[in-house]
Amino acid sequence: MLLFFLTLMHFAVDGCCGAALADHAAVENDYAAILRLFALYNLVAFGGQWLAGLALDKRPRWIGGALPCALLLLGAGTWLNAGILIQALCLGAGNCLFHAAGGSLVLRRFRTCAEPGVFVSSGAVGLALGLNGFIPDDAFLAVCAASTAALLLLLRRPETLLPAKKPEGFQITLPLLACLLLLLGCVTLRGFGGGGRPTECALLFPCVFMLGKAAGGFICDKMGWGKTVLGVFLLSFLALQVKGLPGALLLTLAFNMTMPLTLWLASRCLPHLPGLAFGLTAGCLLPGAFLNLGAIPAQAMAVAVFILLSAAGMLFEWNEKRRQKQESPCPNNAS
Repeated sequence: MLLFFLTLMHFAVDGCCGAALADHAAVENDYAAILRLFALYNLVAFGGQWLAGLALDKRPRWIGGALPCALLLLGAGTWLNAGILIQALCLGAGNCLFHAAGGSLVLRRFRTCAEPGVFVSSGAVGLALGLNGFIPDDAFLAVCAASTAALLLLLRRPETLLPAKKPEGFQITLPLLACLLLLLGCVTLRGFGGGGRPTECALLFPCVFMLGKAAGGFICDKMGWGKTVLGVFLLSFLALQVKGLPGALLLTLAFNMTMPLTLWLASRCLPHLPGLAFGLTAGCLLPGAFLNLGAIPAQAMAVAVFILLSAAGMLFEWNEKRRQKQESPCPNNAS
């Protein structure tokens, strides 16, 4: 139930923000002001998640209070007529606070890769529905309110909010730090491409985003890290052989399958800081939103993603084996 309501609220939060931003842009005549609105929103919503996540890691009891605070901020950004600056700040802060709290809850409560993938999958569809005006922001806000109430009831159970503790003997080593940097590099690279393309069906690619993110986690749990990364690479290679829309859909599916993998392994690199791990991966999407480097060739991205994920997985596995070896008791020959 926790995962269901978090996923539902993720859908509604992104949808509410998308619908509110679209409404504000529709009545604004200055194109530069519209650009500032979206830029400020993205900067706060994605750039602030690592800081909010770190604060919740240090004060886990604040997670329960962060959810209604996020709801209030979203309501203020939707209803207040206080100008673009205040509205962008409120919507961005509400989105940021929910993602930090929700992501931290998922990574604390679940240890496998499937659940983070399911949690993040719903946001793309909600955002598309909101931005295209298919569902009004008030309807999304109502779903947010209902989901918040349900989550607060669930958080009253002691087993829901598990403590994030360091495993015995765990320490952040150079290989582990290198693994984390490779994962963040992969997310940053993915932010510059693999996002689909315009089509007559506004929900086609968002649904593929959702399918890829959800499927990637389940496949990783079933097949393991190495086989999943290889499968993503082979699917990308197949997609590059297919022209037109089918090829673009397959390639988008493959790239989005990597999202839960990077999030899950990043959280294992920082097991005592799940909120920070979630926020760092979100912040890596900002360069793709602000830097106009042009489209990265799909062939180069497929190869780079495969190399980065493979290297990160090998570094993490090597570090784990070394840690377990150091923890194993030395044979006692004194007897």
